[in-house]
Amino acid sequence: MSEFDNITIEELRREIRKFNNDQNVSKLENYYRSKSLPEIIGASRKELAHSGFVAWILNNSESHLLGDFAIRKLLELLVIYSKDKQLSQHKELYDSIIISDFELDNIYTETERSIKNVGRLDIYLETDIKYFDKERKLRLIVENKVGTKEHSDQTTKYFDYYESQKEENDINLYVFLTPIPSLELMDLEFPECSCDEYIQINYQSVVDFILEPALNRNITDKTQFIIKEYLQSLSQPTLDEDEETYKQGLIMALGSDERNLLTKFWKKNQKLILATLYAISSDPEQEKDTRDSANQALNNLSTSNKDRSLCSIKFNGTLEVEKIRKSDIGYSTVKILERHGLINEESIEFLKSDRTANHNLLKTLNKVTATEEKYGRYRVSKEPELMYNGNEYYIVRNWGVGNIGQFIEKMSKEFKGLEYEIH
Repeated sequence: MSEFDNITIEELRREIRKFNNDQNVSKLENYYRSKSLPEIIGASRKELAHSGFVAWILNNSESHLLGDFAIRKLLELLVIYSKDKQLSQHKELYDSIIISDFELDNIYTETERSIKNVGRLDIYLETDIKYFDKERKLRLIVENKVGTKEHSDQTTKYFDYYESQKEENDINLYVFLTPIPSLELMDLEFPECSCDEYIQINYQSVVDFILEPALNRNITDKTQFIIKEYLQSLSQPTLDEDEETYKQGLIMALGSDERNLLTKFWKKNQKLILATLYAISSDPEQEKDTRDSANQALNNLSTSNKDRSLCSIKFNGTLEVEKIRKSDIGYSTVKILERHGLINEESIEFLKSDRTANHNLLKTLNKVTATEEKYGRYRVSKEPELMYNGNEYYIVRNWGVGNIGQFIEKMSKEFKGLEYEIH
């Protein structure tokens, strides 16, 4: 029996009264009830419309008065999401982008670029770039996917074509843009396309790194209006049951104001929201798909809320740490090994290569990405957590129900004497 079977009518009435009097609810109702311009014209989930907007904001000759601001921020974003191979391949260029020591000239953008016997590229950008006394031709080849998956190995075909056209001093950067949530994007080892040379980014990162910062610049009222309308269209969930192309409920990105408002809304109305999900999931009058979706959401939320178990660790039968949070299991394990003299060249390499948490267990500061820092994967604002051979390491915090068991099994097997107990 669910805990929601026991909720009384009076409790429900009280929660509904609180809901009705909540100012955040009124703000959210006004925001989500009004349609953005892209929604009104039926373009809020059309890939061509989104490609057109991205190309518009990247075009320095447009009347938005942003100049090359958006391109510079996009290049910074590509550095953040690049993998080790891509970072090493374009080290000097990426270093210049990080310190913003480069110049752009002759910027050209195009959407739906037709390539004979290859396909139609979503967004193409070409510019001359000067950095560190070098002059190069830089191309951005962008494949944009909103509701559909890649088909016919498009990214591989574009990569092969543009690499075959590249001259000695040219630089091609390949971009795969999708609405994937940021936390899932961070966990990807490879892009979700056929060609591993692509750097995958998401619409949320475009909002965070380009669009919202653009609103704080000296731009026209018209540009402010266009960007805000576009931001609203990204945050509206898809609810059209006749539209099979897009995942129902798909939200492409959220602005910081909406995110903060929705977080407050959730905190103040958790009980009512959970009770509503339970009612829908157990109502035989609802469509089965609706009941299943509500039930899945309820199970996910309930599991998240209830999983407050702690962990204790022993070494050779002696209790080392007692009832720590799961997020600290990696840190505590490393510190126990250090305390018992088990940190050496071999064990350091083993710990550095461990990716049970979808991020390396140990990382030096220069290897921690801005996104990993932003989401607290490594506590780089504090002193280094492990020193060895002159190197300073930080230890990942990305543990939970989905990966802690595998970590315990792996560490117990590698380091005899380690014992873990979940409370």
